[in-house]
Amino acid sequence: MRFTLAMLVGKLVGLLGKVTSRATNLPGELALKICPDLFRHFQFDGKVLAVTGSNGKTSTSNMVAFILRENGKSVAHNAKGSNLLGGVATTLLTHSNFGGRVPHDFVVLEVDERYSRLIFRDFSPDYMLVTNLFRDQLTRNGNVDVIIEKLQEAIKPSVKLILNANDPISANLSPENERVYYGVDRTSHSTGESLNITHDAKVCPKCYHKMQYSFFHYNHIGAYTCSGCGYTNPKTAYQITDVDLEQGDMLFNGSRVHTEYRSVFNIFNMAGALSACCELGIKAVDACTALSRFRLMKERYDEMMVGSRRAVMILSKNQNPVSFDQSISHVLDLKGDKTVVVYVGNINHTNNRDTTWLYDISFERLQKEVSSVVCTGPRAYDLAVRLSLGGFTPEQIQVERDLGKLRPVMEQTTGTICILTELYDAKAVLEVITK
Repeated sequence: MRFTLAMLVGKLVGLLGKVTSRATNLPGELALKICPDLFRHFQFDGKVLAVTGSNGKTSTSNMVAFILRENGKSVAHNAKGSNLLGGVATTLLTHSNFGGRVPHDFVVLEVDERYSRLIFRDFSPDYMLVTNLFRDQLTRNGNVDVIIEKLQEAIKPSVKLILNANDPISANLSPENERVYYGVDRTSHSTGESLNITHDAKVCPKCYHKMQYSFFHYNHIGAYTCSGCGYTNPKTAYQITDVDLEQGDMLFNGSRVHTEYRSVFNIFNMAGALSACCELGIKAVDACTALSRFRLMKERYDEMMVGSRRAVMILSKNQNPVSFDQSISHVLDLKGDKTVVVYVGNINHTNNRDTTWLYDISFERLQKEVSSVVCTGPRAYDLAVRLSLGGFTPEQIQVERDLGKLRPVMEQTTGTICILTELYDAKAVLEVITK
């Protein structure tokens, strides 16, 4: 009875929410209040894939859903990244009948790693793709070890894992479970030393001896071997090779694939998505053909003209240094003179006190590569202090805390405008930049 009522209310609120743009979380949240064990009652005709990890899960899950649909499969998917309890519940409500049956070939669920144990308490995915594990929103999540503990609670023995062989942390998840690994060969952007402050695998996750690396892709993602127990990159079933970052071309298990977004981080997302689709029964060549037609959502990356100047907006995950480091890497790949505009807002769940995450971001990489950095938003002065301590000269740092007054300051700069912020502040920044 509770489940039937929850389905009726959830579906009704979902229909109303499409008009008010509140259809991503609210229907599921209300349904869960009526029926706390809502997830237990769904039945799936097809396979369920969960996509989780610290970074890249939205892009990766969108790629998976796109490839499957391009190959004629029906897919239920939380495409907007609503990956907590309410968002996942809304997705299942939307794609099921009133009896809770989900008739699609596949269900692709992006899932927050911290909430995964709650989401999968009453049902379990058939497959789980883990993109990577890093420190992420430390004031909310704690250290990466805390996330590992919570995530492993969600991984039941029946789940087949699809893991990143270049990440020594997530590669070691639930060692008793069936698994396959994917990886990326060394590229022209790989380095002998880590270029980033954030490095969460300096010691082995198994025996805590010092980890040695032959190269780094970014942060602690690379080719590693433990000096104590010998823990090293596992053998991969799926591998991206022959990466040409200039052209955006590469091979996945021998099949050619192309991308317009030419970053190593995105290539790992592609490798994960292609590997998952192969596990779900799509041929590698067909998956690669489909993925070559995929375009990233403009919500995460966009290009525009601001007057006569080129501008790019690159969005990062809030309080996530690794995500911001990837945005910096993209800025560094752009040719010519550049000005970086960085918006830093308040962190509500810390009562607006926390700015420590700014000190885990490798801003120093920009110091000799951009003409100036414009700091804006409620924490603009905190960012200016961070840049000053990182060696930026006073001439390189401009501060305009009031977003409404940003445009005149920006117009005094030169080169391509690189706008770095997080998802929820992007609309407000764009309205000022492009007006």
